[in-house]
Amino acid sequence: MQQKEIQQQLPPQTTPQQMKTIIYIENLDQGISEDYLYRKFKEVGEIQSLKITKDKTTQKSKGQAFITFAHPDSAEEARKKFNNQVFIRNVIRVKPYFNYHNADKKANIFINNLPEDADILELEQEFSRYGTVQSVDVHRDILGKQLNYGYVQFEKKEDADNLIKRVMNHPITHKGKLLKLEQFKAQSERKVESSSIYLRAIAKPLPQKYWDQEKVVRAIEYGWSLIIKDYFQKHGTQVKDCFVKIDQHTRQPWSMISFENSEQAKDNLDICEQQRKHPCINSGAHHALELINKHGPPVNSDASEAFSIAEITQAFKEMAQDHNDTFKGESENFFYNMVYSKHLNPDDRLILVQNIKEEVTKDQIQDFLSKFGKVIRLTIRKTKNPRFQVQQCFVHYQTMEDSKRARSEIYDENNAEISKIKKEIFKDGHVMMNILLSKTMRKEFKEVKKQSQSIFQNPGGRQLLQPPFGGNFPVMPPQMPFPPGGQGMRQMPPRGPRAGPFPMMRTQVPRHQMMNKQPIQPPMSKVVQPQSFIQEFSDYTLVQSRMEEFLKIPLADQRNVLGNLLFQKVFDVVKDKEATKKVVGMLIDPSQFEIGDILNMFEDNQELQTYIDDGLSLIKEETQK
Repeated sequence: MQQKEIQQQLPPQTTPQQMKTIIYIENLDQGISEDYLYRKFKEVGEIQSLKITKDKTTQKSKGQAFITFAHPDSAEEARKKFNNQVFIRNVIRVKPYFNYHNADKKANIFINNLPEDADILELEQEFSRYGTVQSVDVHRDILGKQLNYGYVQFEKKEDADNLIKRVMNHPITHKGKLLKLEQFKAQSERKVESSSIYLRAIAKPLPQKYWDQEKVVRAIEYGWSLIIKDYFQKHGTQVKDCFVKIDQHTRQPWSMISFENSEQAKDNLDICEQQRKHPCINSGAHHALELINKHGPPVNSDASEAFSIAEITQAFKEMAQDHNDTFKGESENFFYNMVYSKHLNPDDRLILVQNIKEEVTKDQIQDFLSKFGKVIRLTIRKTKNPRFQVQQCFVHYQTMEDSKRARSEIYDENNAEISKIKKEIFKDGHVMMNILLSKTMRKEFKEVKKQSQSIFQNPGGRQLLQPPFGGNFPVMPPQMPFPPGGQGMRQMPPRGPRAGPFPMMRTQVPRHQMMNKQPIQPPMSKVVQPQSFIQEFSDYTLVQSRMEEFLKIPLADQRNVLGNLLFQKVFDVVKDKEATKKVVGMLIDPSQFEIGDILNMFEDNQELQTYIDDGLSLIKEETQK
């Protein structure tokens, strides 16, 4: 077969039998061409297709390739002959092709404690004793070095279950190392255990006169580590490691302590929660100097001493006489937490507070939030869309109890003092407070909402409402997720002052405004007719430039104006006037969208398109009934 006759694409749907004829190659040198691979791999059998994957923009090789042989034996021989061989400059890796998207995730086993020289073919042969193995993969770092973990994918869940049961009584070893096997879990399902804790800001800032002496700083860090280890040794707890460093910005020491197991770490974290400090950091400079004398100074990487006892003795003696002795462990902002992946584990003490008025200062919000507990850190930020939620802040409470109290008492409408302050600090007196999820969890939560909550579904067979404009089609009030803000939206061209496509809506007051409802005052002067608002804000650019004025008009009129502006945008997609009316009616439904959410529709094309698609789906379903 000539190279030019080889097909350049894999079959769109590959059967299990076809997968046995395909190999996947990675870590290819940039200079390797498809001709080069063809000449090399045709030695082991007839090739049906070959493809080097390339970047769509640069058309440069990604260092990966797929080769399909005529027979499975050829693919197996290619793996044995070429895996871990040097092609030009790089050591390539040859693996069986495997479509992970079609695999049964419950038939996947996580392998831990692999040796550095783990052999994939030997592992595959070993695991094949327990069932049909589709793939064995050992993970590597960015330099290509094998790590100590990987995965084995079985064809059937039963085979994976049987392997897990068997290794409980008959462990598997590979090249002298006992393998640890467990059922694969998705990232969101993993229970992340940690045997280490962070103790932050364990003492007051180090005085400048000591901070300027490099060897004294090194001695203080070393002294702290000896004090902590000595405490746990006296209390019968084995510490695997203790690292102490003085933060260069705050000049306060922090420590990471590693225990034998996660239970010990949790127990010591509970002590911090209950006492708001840890007894291991309550000592003195005199005791620190005694321990340094006992154990001797630490050594540098070149085996030289980091400092001599004589160089640090005077500073430690002065410190011992000072009532601000750093080794007393006194701190106003002591903080603690487990050492774990911040991408997976949220901290319930870190809270996002939103809807803060623009003129409110950091001191005001800190004084208010401090009423509920000890605030360790507070950061004020402008939101991405400051026209709606002018400011937001991230507040870190010292303990879980402080955080729980804040999240409970701040919503107590019976507390007159709290309610009064909320009206001064938050827009409409409405607090928005949530635990800040990790980045990974926010992404997963967004996907869950997207999959489980169609924005136009009928929750619990609720009565369908009529759209706020002409037409007899029943429109359902949807359960809406919060639409994310976006940028880069094409602005609508001015359409000039004209009437909207639907009559005016009746006023509906949001729930949080009803709670703080004031007596209705009689009109003091000429009432502005709703129609004039549509003429006044005849283009979205006018709404943007005069946002402060726009937000002062009645809520129902705000919705009418935005509905009028949305009409053309939706019509450009739907191409049907009646259907457009119905979709727009859904989008400005006051029971589902806040004004800020509707404004976001003008700035996020993708989100608006999703709403339009779901609205059209609902219309189609209702028409077919």
